[in-house]
Amino acid sequence: MPRHPYPNQPHSSPGFSSKSSTILVLALVVLIQLLGGQSQAGATGSEWIVVVNGDSTNSRTLANHFCALRNIPFRNVIVLRSVPDRDRISVDEFRDRILGPLLKEIEARGLAPTIQGIAYSCDFPTAVAIDSDLKELKDRSTYLTPVGSINGLTYLFRWVLAKNPMYIGFEANWFAAREGSALLNVYTGTPEQRQELQEFLENNLHEQAAQRIDDLRDTVENSFPIDFLAARQWSLAGNKSKAKERLASAIRKGWRYRKEITGDPAFDSLTDDPEFQKIVNRCPNDDFRYLPTRGFDARRFYAPNTLESLKPDQGISYLLSTMLSVTRDQGITMPEAIAHLERSALADYSRPVGGYFFMSTSDVRTTAREPNFAIAVEKLKDMKLDARVVKSPLPGVFQKVNGVTFGLAQFNWPRSGAQLLPGSIAENLTSLGGVMTDTSQTKSTELLRFGAAISSGTVTEPYAIQNKFPHPMIHVHYAQGLTSAEAYYQSVLCPYQLLIVGDPLCQPFAESPRFMMQGIKRGDRVKGVVTLQLVASEADHTVDPVRLTWFVDGVPKNESPFQNRVRVQVADADQGAQEWRLVAKGPKPFEHRFEQSVWVMTGPAESDISIQGPERWTAKDGEKLKITFANPPKAGTIAIRHDWEILAKQPIDQTTFELDAKDFGAGPVRLQGIVLGENDQVLRASMPITVQVEG
Repeated sequence: MPRHPYPNQPHSSPGFSSKSSTILVLALVVLIQLLGGQSQAGATGSEWIVVVNGDSTNSRTLANHFCALRNIPFRNVIVLRSVPDRDRISVDEFRDRILGPLLKEIEARGLAPTIQGIAYSCDFPTAVAIDSDLKELKDRSTYLTPVGSINGLTYLFRWVLAKNPMYIGFEANWFAAREGSALLNVYTGTPEQRQELQEFLENNLHEQAAQRIDDLRDTVENSFPIDFLAARQWSLAGNKSKAKERLASAIRKGWRYRKEITGDPAFDSLTDDPEFQKIVNRCPNDDFRYLPTRGFDARRFYAPNTLESLKPDQGISYLLSTMLSVTRDQGITMPEAIAHLERSALADYSRPVGGYFFMSTSDVRTTAREPNFAIAVEKLKDMKLDARVVKSPLPGVFQKVNGVTFGLAQFNWPRSGAQLLPGSIAENLTSLGGVMTDTSQTKSTELLRFGAAISSGTVTEPYAIQNKFPHPMIHVHYAQGLTSAEAYYQSVLCPYQLLIVGDPLCQPFAESPRFMMQGIKRGDRVKGVVTLQLVASEADHTVDPVRLTWFVDGVPKNESPFQNRVRVQVADADQGAQEWRLVAKGPKPFEHRFEQSVWVMTGPAESDISIQGPERWTAKDGEKLKITFANPPKAGTIAIRHDWEILAKQPIDQTTFELDAKDFGAGPVRLQGIVLGENDQVLRASMPITVQVEG
């Protein structure tokens, strides 16, 4: 891996200009209002889309297992056809055949208001050639190479849709945590205003600088960093009154870093001022070296100084993205991929007892990240967790590993004798860990095989640049309860080349607002007003819920403050089976989520439909899976649906369906009978059945 100096600033993305804002607005039109709905964060099965390659049995099979393990709503499973059957595709192919159709389908299904992330099953391209998007980019760094990953480009979808090369910036992920100094990035205003401010600062024209900063206060929603900067300049200009006024405003709005005030010579003239002392004493004393962990929210807009807003003109929004596994080329086998997902799902809330290891060697693969080891180790120790820097390529024999950061081109994990605990994150900085067609370096999927819940690797030579890999603080974010996907994107500043493989929903350390739903059970017939009782779980490591979202068949219907008694109005026109879900959200900054679901019957019993099939079925050459409508309707067309994809339609007098295994894969296959009216409108659905298919 060639060495490259640590980049201090993003290339080709110095700020969020009015021109780039216009480009992003155009991207919103393509997306069709992905930002609609209430603001939420965290992640549960209801908030993730699972994308399946419809031409791949393996892709269907792995998705079947993940959807069952994570209780993904049927509506959230999207099958794409004609996915290019190769590892690398062009960015235009990615937009036209994967990203664009996927986002349009999310909108068409009514899911846009609550989706947080996209999980690709196996058998998708992993690398994307982006050279056509970079043609007009002048003075591009040679270290920003023209190949991206399917995950990175999905996360950065707004810029990718707009063909805006800002997505390759060294600091393009404004959600990611970083040094506190990032808050002081004056990105707002016109380029002329920013240039003038820079000249005032360089020439120590403090009053003019203070006035120019004041002019920018109203241009952003979260103005406390600008208030702080204004206070500094007014103090240096000798205007104590305005300095104290701006400082008080900064603290009131969110400035939490007392030492940055008391240790700043700019405020020396105010040190003995009693009013200044009172203002300072009201300020919390948070650590300014690295910004705190927070939960992700796809409906929030993140600015270049990392602050978030609900206003589109204040930044850009993202979509989390991972790939469940890679099972072709140099990936792992299907049984190994399935076992990995099963192991990961069992790790939730388990709080495994293990250590965090930061491996130190003379190799550039570790020296590139070693300067950042100390802060991660310190934070983990503050949480009473075992964390250490070890001068060795891998952890030693008998070590139980919750998290590891190392750097080896090739490794043999079993020979280390260390155990990757269920739910662990294992991170290796190497050039080709995500290049699944190359055999010269060990692939990131190897870490899934031996126990990790999730790992990553770049899909092309990244050079030894920390920004392109997870910061060692990823282990802190995860230990504070973020899901694995949130922890990754909270720690990678430049994610466009990173392939992230594994379970995006694993959360061993989450403190979620867990509850039990009483007053209803599977198969109950409901009508009128139904009252549900939500009883807080007595399990350890739970938090009080603050918000509650109500879903019907995967579609968000209502959000409100959390309440223990929920009254649900069933529409008179409803007929057939429905899935009800309640999702509780915890408090900031993590906003952990927890959900419960139940299938109910609506409408009169005489309108019910049902299907029957075997509990287990083995797919053999030439044989078909037989599913029968037990009580078909009197009119309409009947169909069988696998998750949300219709597999077959027949007249009502042909009640037995013969289904080909290639159309649904193996594993726990979730099937539903539905009645179709004109234009294939779904009139009602049966209770679902699950057939365990042996491939």
